[in-house]
Amino acid sequence: MGRLFFFVLLGLAAYLAWRWVKLQRLRDTRAPGVPARQAQAMVSCATCGLHLPRQEALAKDEHYYCCEEHRRGAPPE
Repeated sequence: MGRLFFFVLLGLAAYLAWRWVKLQRLRDTRAPGVPARQAQAMVSCATCGLHLPRQEALAKDEHYYCCEEHRRGAPPE
């Protein structure tokens, strides 16, 4: 019974060491001082409903479109 307990503890220690190393590698890959990406305002295309960032959308009046074809009023393919 003592050996089984020993191997269970050994396995647990190996698992915790693996997780710690994995966490350290993840921390090392991040560039220091680089901020996380900012959330962008999303809009949906008035024709097809596709969601895209407002900066990439084409605006006409109060509506946003995903492409020039939809902005001109052509039916979706």
